[in-house]
Order: sequence, then C-alpha cells, then structure tokens
Amino acid sequence: MFKRYTTLFAASMMLMSTSMVKADALDLNLNNDSVQLLYISPFMSDTGLGGANLEVGIIYTEADDYLGFVGLDIKGEAGSGSPGLVAGVGVRGYGIGINAVDIGALAIGGLLQYSPPSMNRLSIVGQVFYAPEILTFMDGKHLQSAEFRIEYKILSQATVYLGYRDIEADLDAGGSVDIDNGGHLGLRFMF
Repeated sequence: MFKRYTTLFAASMMLMSTSMVKADALDLNLNNDSVQLLYISPFMSDTGLGGANLEVGIIYTEADDYLGFVGLDIKGEAGSGSPGLVAGVGVRGYGIGINAVDIGALAIGGLLQYSPPSMNRLSIVGQVFYAPEILTFMDGKHLQSAEFRIEYKILSQATVYLGYRDIEADLDAGGSVDIDNGGHLGLRFMF
C-alpha cells in the first residue's frame, strides 16, 4: 500500500513542479536490477553565488521495491581559489517500500563536483545524504545514501555518465536493508 502512495506522490510532485517552473533536466539511469528517473528544476535563478534546484525522483527495482524522494539543494562555485569546484548542501524527503517494510526519512546532505578547467566537459561528482534516527520514521532507524559518478557532456543539452549508488537503511526491528546498490549508466537531458 505504501508503494502505491510513494509512486502517486512522486508522480504528482513531478506534474506540480512542471506547472510551477520551467524544466531544467530529466535524468534516467539504470542497471540490470534498478532504474531511476529524476526531474531537476531550478527553484530560483542562479546569480553566480549559487542556485537552488528542486529534485523529484523515483527508483524502481527488479524486486518490486520503490524509493521516491523530493529534495531541495543549493550549490555554487566553492571559491575563486578553486576553479572548477562546485559545492552544495541539500535536504531530501524519502518514502520507501521494500521487502514489506515502509520507511520515511528526512535527510541532509552535501555534494562536491569537480570539472578540470582544461577538460570542462568532464565532471567528477560525489554526494552523500544521511537521516539520523530522529528524522527516520515508520520501520526505519537510519538512512544513508551515497552516490559517485563520472560525467561527460556529449552535447550542450546532453550528458552521459557512469556511476555507483549505495542506499541502505537500518531497521527498528534490527538488521538493515539495501535499497539500491551497484553501478549504473545514465543520461541527462537539459531543456
């Protein structure tokens, strides 16, 4: 039942966000066991000091598990002494249905992205989100998500990447669940 609500919530947030602001990017990544669809939209204009993005995404696995999330992040150049380095912070709300377990969480996190000035089409990106016990609900105790990817901008409006994602949660009843982990291949379209 929670899986249905997670799917409906993610779909409705996607529809609502497209009517509020112009779309910025649609991201799709997959491997043999899971697929992620992510919609990224600018929440305010980028002034050079950092911009905010609204993210709405869903992950579906071969085992019929779902993870939906809505996030807001702010990122910008790390400073004039670090050309090509972008840093960011953000918050994400998660809704997860896996192995007859339902988990809700509010996580905080950070992002680092480096694009070598001499190879500006190439980027190395890492991001981490964590929800402690006080911000993890239902059957969950803690939630952590880590992603790493190497991106290459093949066109002005298209990026391909190879990445690795690990999302896991500790449970109130003991033990933990791996929600999604492994490598993936992805495409991001900007429009």
